[in-house]
Amino acid sequence: MWDTGSMGIFDRFLGRKAVANQTEALPLPLAQSMDRMLTGFGNGQLYSRLRRALPGSHKDWSAVAGDLGLNGIVAVAIDWYVRNWSQGVAKVYRPVDGSQADALPDHPVLQLIAEPMPGLPANLVWGWFLQDYKLFGNAYLRKIRSTIDGQVIGLQFLPFDMVRPVGDGTNPLTMYKYQTDGRTFDIKLEDMIHLRYGREPLDIRLGRSPLQAMLREIGTDNVASSAAYGLLANGAMPSIIIGPDAKDTSVDISIDDARQIKRQMREDLTGDNAGGVVVMNGPYKMDRVSLTPNDLALDAIRRVPEERICSALGLNPMVLGLGSGLERSTYSNYERAQQAAWEDGMIPLFRAIADVITIHLLPDFNETQPGDYLEFDVSQVRSLADDLSAAAQRAERLFKAGIIDRAEAKRIASMEPTPEDEGILHPTAISTQNIGTITPAKSISLKYIPNQGMQDAARRALAWHEDGEPGGTIIGLTRANQIVNGEKLSEDTILRMYSFFSRHEVDKKAEGFSAGEPGYPSPGRVAWDLWGGDAGFAWSTSKRDQIQADGKSFDGDHVCTPGVVYKSHPFYGYELEISSSE
Repeated sequence: MWDTGSMGIFDRFLGRKAVANQTEALPLPLAQSMDRMLTGFGNGQLYSRLRRALPGSHKDWSAVAGDLGLNGIVAVAIDWYVRNWSQGVAKVYRPVDGSQADALPDHPVLQLIAEPMPGLPANLVWGWFLQDYKLFGNAYLRKIRSTIDGQVIGLQFLPFDMVRPVGDGTNPLTMYKYQTDGRTFDIKLEDMIHLRYGREPLDIRLGRSPLQAMLREIGTDNVASSAAYGLLANGAMPSIIIGPDAKDTSVDISIDDARQIKRQMREDLTGDNAGGVVVMNGPYKMDRVSLTPNDLALDAIRRVPEERICSALGLNPMVLGLGSGLERSTYSNYERAQQAAWEDGMIPLFRAIADVITIHLLPDFNETQPGDYLEFDVSQVRSLADDLSAAAQRAERLFKAGIIDRAEAKRIASMEPTPEDEGILHPTAISTQNIGTITPAKSISLKYIPNQGMQDAARRALAWHEDGEPGGTIIGLTRANQIVNGEKLSEDTILRMYSFFSRHEVDKKAEGFSAGEPGYPSPGRVAWDLWGGDAGFAWSTSKRDQIQADGKSFDGDHVCTPGVVYKSHPFYGYELEISSSE
């Protein structure tokens, strides 16, 4: 609990005063001082919390690496994430059936993501959040609730090193404690969103970023950067000793002369005069006592840290414009590196955040139903456009080749198929002009959906069967269930239906076939309606005529095309052989 006399961050940014009858729960205060001595926990800076020696060393590498955010490689990597964060569009989806889901554009959680804290840009808040997650493996958002109905009205970012999980000795996690400026606030589990990366071995309640294993590389890069600065600041000259030639004993340099020579050398060979000419007026000798930049191989020394730090952050150095990546940079592989950065870095980050919001935030809203989930839409990301284009081209090739139907082609191209797309192959998928053997996909036959009249007849026949009326076979019952369920029927099934009705049309003459006759429904009428009744006979006749018009005829158990011989196949069910003589 906290009193309303303390202004919250909402009030500070909105310029309003706290009132006695507060209708909105105030955010917890952010730290006024970042001094560890005052807070008692955390320091408000991006220092690693890893205090254990890394393998093969006894150094405190967290102290050597320093503030992770001040390392150049880490800084540009985090900047890449922050800049590209807004390209992902948060959407809430509700599953409709096994393969489709509808977007809910008015779900309140979307507004909360777009404006987590009034008065603060969303990119700023989420930038803080993802920075803590990527650097340290722990990121926290506290739910701000209305004091009237408990509705979540805001999300407050809390620095990771000012929050700690608390247990009671039995349960490892009962609450969180937030400590700042000597004050401690208890936060309920249901009011905290904690995104963590993996686990911290010493405390399973916490996560740990892979970057924590790169503290040596960060320290190495910092030192290499300082060394490069030192060389340039000193005119890129290695340290030298200037003195009289030992062979000439007539030269005697006084202290003042030595200082003057040193000063003159600095003036002539550093800064704007780097690379100048010096003329000595005596027999002097110069001895080098340090390594040149080439000897130090600073570029090679920095390459390994660059690659490893970027790898831990899920990015390619080429994307960040770092030397280790630019050495192999071309236009084509730069584009691929951008795609890889999204696939290996940003998209997994989106998924992690979406998952934690789905579990810990969506249920707080009455508009949410079981099964609803949050997802970030990246379909408009330019760097991924080539992937989408390639997928569309692949779908087109497979569809035209007859390997997939139109519905599957749309799925590959990230499009929503309709029921009419199921089982529909490209018109030129099977060509009789080819010579050789063609093995088509499983769904080579066109499929058709039963109409309402067929479903009514089949439903009536199933009810008769439930009442114990005789008539029909196991195959008839199977066909009736297919029709009632609206399943798509193949050409094979359609031609079998036509064959059945043609053989059993004589059953109509038997007593009990028509309503009102004694013995109604007769066994023949039950069997007739199991296959869809008169509507099924008319429908199968019409579809059979279409199939024959396409150059196919019914031959036993298969739909055959002239010049094509069907054989059994263990995987596809059949295969095609096309003869050049046909």
